[in-house]
Amino acid sequence: MKKIAILSMTIVLSLFLACQEDTFMEDSQVEYAPPSELEYMDMIGAREGQRIISFPPAVETGGLIPVFEIVKVKDGSGNVLGDDQMAFISIENPEVEILVEEETGEDVTAVNYKNAGRITVADGNLLTIDTYSFDIKVTTYPTEGAKGLETVFEDGFKLAVGPVLVNNLNYMPKTQNLLLDGSKETSKPSLGKSANTDVIFELGTHADIFTIDATTGIITLKEGAAIEEGTYYPQVNVINTISEEVVIFQGESFLTIIVSAEPVEIPLKTFKFFYPTMEAENTMYGYRKIVTEAGAVADNKTWIQSGACPLAADDRPDEAAGAKSVFTNIVIGGESLPHESWVVMNSQNLEDYSFGYDLSAIFWMKNQYVEYMTDGRTPTDLEVYVSSDFASSVEDATWEKINMKLKCEINNSGTIIDGTPYPGDQKGDDPDGRKDTGANADAKWVKCTLDLSPYKELSNFTLAFKFASYFEGSISGDTGRGGRYYISDVHMQATELPQE
Repeated sequence: MKKIAILSMTIVLSLFLACQEDTFMEDSQVEYAPPSELEYMDMIGAREGQRIISFPPAVETGGLIPVFEIVKVKDGSGNVLGDDQMAFISIENPEVEILVEEETGEDVTAVNYKNAGRITVADGNLLTIDTYSFDIKVTTYPTEGAKGLETVFEDGFKLAVGPVLVNNLNYMPKTQNLLLDGSKETSKPSLGKSANTDVIFELGTHADIFTIDATTGIITLKEGAAIEEGTYYPQVNVINTISEEVVIFQGESFLTIIVSAEPVEIPLKTFKFFYPTMEAENTMYGYRKIVTEAGAVADNKTWIQSGACPLAADDRPDEAAGAKSVFTNIVIGGESLPHESWVVMNSQNLEDYSFGYDLSAIFWMKNQYVEYMTDGRTPTDLEVYVSSDFASSVEDATWEKINMKLKCEINNSGTIIDGTPYPGDQKGDDPDGRKDTGANADAKWVKCTLDLSPYKELSNFTLAFKFASYFEGSISGDTGRGGRYYISDVHMQATELPQE
């Protein structure tokens, strides 16, 4: 099947007319009326700033192919939307498909009406909370060269945009301690970045022993109430004051309150929210590889699986029990050619953990068989990067190299060093000024930690590793050895901050 994308109104009309003449216009004397009876299903559940897609409408065209156009959109006060708001709004038209007839091999024109007239308001749009009316023009063309038959349907489609409701009410930490003397209160909860903040709070349960500030959501013990020590799971209702819609939160994973006479030490929880196994080469297992300069390394030998770092086993969660490391070795037949490739981890939305958590990214790395060039420099290194805009191409993304921002520990030594160790055995001349005989990580596993606090507002955070070569031509023996690099147990975790 060959499908023709609709690029302009001129192309659309010419295709429609040709199709009509071939398949619809058997009697050129037929009298056609302008389009009528346009019927959309009005939308009332849309949310501000979020993507909106209508259902396709029904319209009477007398068998002719309709062309849809949005003439204007008005808000609830009758004001016509400007170009900045309209830039997010579009309407679809029928698609013309060219099908190949199996018996004759000839092209046959067909029209796909599936999404004709469907209206889309793109994500991130500028529509505020209001009710909007769309004036829709529908045009048909009985014959080529004939004047189009058109009807403008005023208020043909109506859209009600409501507030974005709170879907993640965060009390941090999730377990909190209130004292019988009333000297402590819970933290103020976070509503999340996208939620509409015109809300009030109320208790759905335990109102006999707790009170909640309707404005802040802070919970305290009810003065004068007979309260017993124990563990409670109150229900909190969040009411949007614009739409009066209610969202209910309750349960141990939402908020646990321990009431006691004396302060209780509550262990802070750590969530490993991203712990890919890397057991196969695709994003299902947490990463993708991208080769930008193969050198002598075959594709199926680039970032291949091996045993996971044994030093990470105690901290590895059960769901990642099948974890593997990945490595690349660029010594082929005793020599090394320049090689560059990437391991790009799945992008993560750190906004979900921007309130009440310490965030960190952790991984293990190892270099092996790296031998210095004649001037003492390393021929290769494993560079580490982060990005806020990676989509699919490393060349098109903006990258920040973070090797020197990492806190690293060699072979569980207990000593933390700044930055990733220089590859190799640290001996000889040091033109790069990075060799340190006290931080020799040659053939040793290194645990690296990145503080994610500067990145916790990012909705598209990407961690990546680059096998980088710093030499030209080929090297072997006395002129250097490119060696291999391992990556294992890459993960990100969020640790609760203590109750203030």
